[in-house]
Amino acid sequence: MSVQVENLEKNMAKLTVEVPAEEVTKAIQGAYQKNKNRFNVPGFRRGKVPQKMIEKMYGAGVFYEDAVNAMLPEAYEKAVQESGLEIVSRPEIDVVQIEAGKPMIFTAEVAVKPEVTLGQYKGVEVAKQDTFITEDDVMEEIKKEQEKNATVVTVEDRPVQKDDTAVIDFEGF
Repeated sequence: MSVQVENLEKNMAKLTVEVPAEEVTKAIQGAYQKNKNRFNVPGFRRGKVPQKMIEKMYGAGVFYEDAVNAMLPEAYEKAVQESGLEIVSRPEIDVVQIEAGKPMIFTAEVAVKPEVTLGQYKGVEVAKQDTFITEDDVMEEIKKEQEKNATVVTVEDRPVQKDDTAVIDFEGF
């Protein structure tokens, strides 16, 4: 397996990975074994259709998706280890080439851990700011919390008093 790393702007990197043709062939064969029972071809019992016959009837790429899904996680993991990058995001994967007898090529665009260089930070002084809180500030905040957490209670056994909220059903003439 070969990996090429291309550094992009803004801490992004593009890994171009080439998986050998032998692994691709093995993955396609595994996809055939997994899915051969799903194909119904006249003249063959279900699950007994040869791979070449299925590919001839349904197209050469009928098993490619399952083969890619089987190969991709392991190939990507090996590529990350081989590249030595510190990846901090999910990859955006694009399969460039998948074909029987040829190597699979895919690209993965990822965000990498940025390199940080510290400037001169020792000896930096910051002026202390004093804050003064008055009793009115405290009461104002308490009042805000009371208003925010207040609930309406329905009272039916007494007349309306000051600061009550009343609902009136009125019909005009």
